[in-house]
Amino acid sequence: MGRRSYPKNPHIRNGRIADLYLFFLRRKWRIPARLLGFNLNCQISCEVPTRLFMPHPFGIIADSNTQIANDVVLLQQVTLGILNPYYDPADPPGLDPILMDGVFVGAGAKILGKITIGQWSIIGANAVVTKSVPPYSIVVGYNKLLEKKTTDLAPLGNVAGVS
Repeated sequence: MGRRSYPKNPHIRNGRIADLYLFFLRRKWRIPARLLGFNLNCQISCEVPTRLFMPHPFGIIADSNTQIANDVVLLQQVTLGILNPYYDPADPPGLDPILMDGVFVGAGAKILGKITIGQWSIIGANAVVTKSVPPYSIVVGYNKLLEKKTTDLAPLGNVAGVS
């Protein structure tokens, strides 16, 4: 059986390095995970779901209380963490973001605070998100909600009105 791919785009899948890093994280093998994470400049401290996609696994930071559901795509340089700059380890859990099923997070995006990103939403590249996002939405820039998507996929044959 081949490697898994993202349900809405079969070209999005993990490379061998990302698969190895996720393998170490899921089994809580700390030393190999930290060594490989150091080489990738990654620090994923939260629970890793069975289907997480990191096509370019460089510079991804996820705080320990972040919740990530299945079929989430994290591109390079993504940060998932708390909003308060005065981090205190005694802070109660639940100050980190929650990413629901199928969320696509673009390169360089920052998702900060106690917020929920709804299922199958898209966070654009270099977006800064500090407010909750409803399901099937597109967010760019600083908390700018562009539109709410339909739950169905458009046919791939007719792209941008070209016949």
